Amino acid sequence: MAMCGCRCDLCKAHAPNVEKNDQRKTLAEMWNKYYGLDPSIMGVCGGCRSNPSDENCPVRKCVLDKGLNHCGDCGDFPCDIFYQRCGSFSEEKKNNFDMDEYNEYILAYDNETRLKEYKSKRERLQKVSEETMRFMRGKYALDEVGDGKDKLEFRENGETFLTIRIHKDRYDFQIDDKRVPVADLETLETVKPMIVSKKGPNRKPFPKEQSVYADCGYRCDMCVHFTGGTISDESRVDLKERLNRIYGAADYWGDNMPFCNGCATDGCMVSSPNALCSKHKCMANNSVDKCKDCSQYPCYNESTHKFYQIHSMRISADDVTKAILCYIPGQYGN
Repeated sequence: MAMCGCRCDLCKAHAPNVEKNDQRKTLAEMWNKYYGLDPSIMGVCGGCRSNPSDENCPVRKCVLDKGLNHCGDCGDFPCDIFYQRCGSFSEEKKNNFDMDEYNEYILAYDNETRLKEYKSKRERLQKVSEETMRFMRGKYALDEVGDGKDKLEFRENGETFLTIRIHKDRYDFQIDDKRVPVADLETLETVKPMIVSKKGPNRKPFPKEQSVYADCGYRCDMCVHFTGGTISDESRVDLKERLNRIYGAADYWGDNMPFCNGCATDGCMVSSPNALCSKHKCMANNSVDKCKDCSQYPCYNESTHKFYQIHSMRISADDVTKAILCYIPGQYGN
């Protein structure tokens, strides 16, 4: 697939297809008929990354600048830049097309339809990933043991009771000798009872009598930065070590670590309008006072998103409890 979503392998101007059967003359006529392009111009294209026929393509430049595979991986898709190279037609227009002709020569360029389907599948899979981790971490205190590639195991005392294999288009849940492919939330809901049946929940509920929530949904009273709770100096030292182990950035958790009394207080880390945290900036842009009032809640920023989804890292049960859960909106039912 090209960076704009066109199918190179179906394109008659793609170098391998030209070598097998040069149909560029007919393709040029089709481009003129459907797109109004000059039929005298039809070169050979080696593909976006090897030998593109149009090195000045704005979509290609944008995708390369963002380090993506194609437009479908971009949060801004579809955008004005993409529409400079959009080859799709509405279904109403297609009613007047010669479909044999269209499928043979033009279908390759139906990139908007193709990328929207890709993005829809990706978003469904991401929801499965996030809901899986919310469910598992909300009900279980387990070691998360990944292989650094495509496998995550949930273990207790060294014994694995759930294995998840990570694929591009699905997750395979393995419980004993039963494997269930999961690519949507509906299927995930059928797997949850199987997990509970195999092992009953073992996470003890967190006390909420003195709970304090930030505007973003974080548990302030469990946060290493918070000064208004009951975190002891000894616990804060332990938290710093865990946070550095999970997130890195030792300087941030060191002696110069900022402290906070909570949102909308004099001691808030973001009390200055010029020092708003990324989440408060997002709230301001979306005209809401709290993240949970936003139609997109819960969403996750790129820097911490990997800790909210199925992964292949190694994280102990204690580190999950003390260094991750308080920073996951909605993990406590708030």
